[in-house]
Amino acid sequence: MYLYHLEAETSAGLLALVIAAEGEEQAFAAAEEHVQRHMLPAKAIGEISIVEKKRIVPGAGYVIQSGSPA
Repeated sequence: MYLYHLEAETSAGLLALVIAAEGEEQAFAAAEEHVQRHMLPAKAIGEISIVEKKRIVPGAGYVIQSGSPA
């Protein structure tokens, strides 16, 4: 099992996602599903890309910077 840090380009802007999945195909499918559920009414998804991929082990995680840098 892997932990994926993904970015999704949508008509509402760029979204950061963290998804646990067995492989890339499942990660992309789960990301698309989460974006559609999160954005109501549904927004158009342009491209979803993998930023980082890590094996799930205790302490695994990501730091995701939001907004403008200070």
